[in-house]
Parts: sequence; structure tokens; C-alpha cells
Amino acid sequence: MKNITFAGIQGKVIESSPHGNYLVVRLNDRITICGTFTNIWNWEEMSDISSGFESFITYIGVRSNMEAEAVRECVAEMGGYFRQNEEEPRRSKRVKAFPLELKIRGLTNDFVAEFVAADED
Repeated sequence: MKNITFAGIQGKVIESSPHGNYLVVRLNDRITICGTFTNIWNWEEMSDISSGFESFITYIGVRSNMEAEAVRECVAEMGGYFRQNEEEPRRSKRVKAFPLELKIRGLTNDFVAEFVAADED
């Protein structure tokens, strides 16, 4: 698959919708985003100029419920949120290197870039 730049980070496209409405992009082993060019699902508008996404959802891999709680606290401080029934970690679908993942909405692309940089330190 190809690469794409998101928030200044080179990510790898790991999945694409049949009609090209969204791309799943791995930013690192822990963080993956699903970005849409058309936002037909009415996700919260969080655009990213470098990728062309109108909106995106962030997936963060975790190894335990305790680690998930720490991520949830950080997300809450940064204005991110979870829909009802998405607050608990689920079996990973997007973040293959981790057993569990959180599906997070409302994060800015700048915060995602900071989180990726902090994760790689």
C-alpha cells in the first residue's frame, strides 16, 4: 500500500474503502486513524490539510484496562470523547500490534501528532 502524510507524519495506508471514501492509516504501532475525504458519516469535522481528510477517528492500542484508563484520562484532557458503548477497550480491529484498542473521536490532528511523538520517545 501507499504512504500518506497526516499532521506532518508519514503514515502507511493499510486499508481503503471500495469507493475511496475513507483510508485507514497506521501512524505507528500504537496509533491508527481512519480518515474520510467526504465525511458522509457526519463525523465531527477535524480536517487535516496535509492528508486532505475532512474528518478522522483515532484508534489507540492498549495492552490492558489499566493502560486504557490512562489513555482515556489523557483524551478527556484534550477534548476527545467516546460514543456510548465505545468507552471500554475492544478487541483490536485497526491497531494490529496491540490486543485491545480505543476508538476516539474529537481529537485534533496536532494532538494526534504529539501523541505519536510521545509514544516514540
